[in-house]
Amino acid sequence: MLYDKIELEPDENVLRTVRKHWFVITVELISIVMMGLLPVIGCIVLLNLPFNLDIANLFADNMAVIMFMLCTWLLLSVMAATVSWTHYYLDLWVITDRRIIVIEQISFFNRKVSNFRLERMQDIKVTITGIIPTLLNFGTIRAQTASAAESNFTSPALPDPRGLQSLIQTAMDARMASLGDAPILVD
Repeated sequence: MLYDKIELEPDENVLRTVRKHWFVITVELISIVMMGLLPVIGCIVLLNLPFNLDIANLFADNMAVIMFMLCTWLLLSVMAATVSWTHYYLDLWVITDRRIIVIEQISFFNRKVSNFRLERMQDIKVTITGIIPTLLNFGTIRAQTASAAESNFTSPALPDPRGLQSLIQTAMDARMASLGDAPILVD
């Protein structure tokens, strides 16, 4: 798995791993495919117009240039789909019984990995906005920690955000109970 390289603490258990909702990647890929096929469909429509023979001659005279431009456009579309899929697949939440690990792929060779200890969590806010997110049950989770504002994190389009909030809250309560009166360790 993607998170195999993450070193877990002794006796730390992974409760759940979460990616963005499938609807997000589906909409992105469908829009990329449609944009990729738009020039191809346009060329086919222009060539099949019955009343304009000049376009057919224009295409015949410049076929190599037109094919090069279409192939370049399709290549760029495939590259955009690859980038979209890479961001979807490599963006990951790992929720353990002691912390939340957020892996965010910023670009191909730029990844940000953040750890948030459960005993430092102060607030978890779930936002579901719109009819499609409500029907498909995905939304944004925003968590605040006890440290500086830059350590707060927001992740959009996570599936079952209320269930994740409940899981995190339960793990947080169990972690606080296990610590008891022990002092909280600072990373």
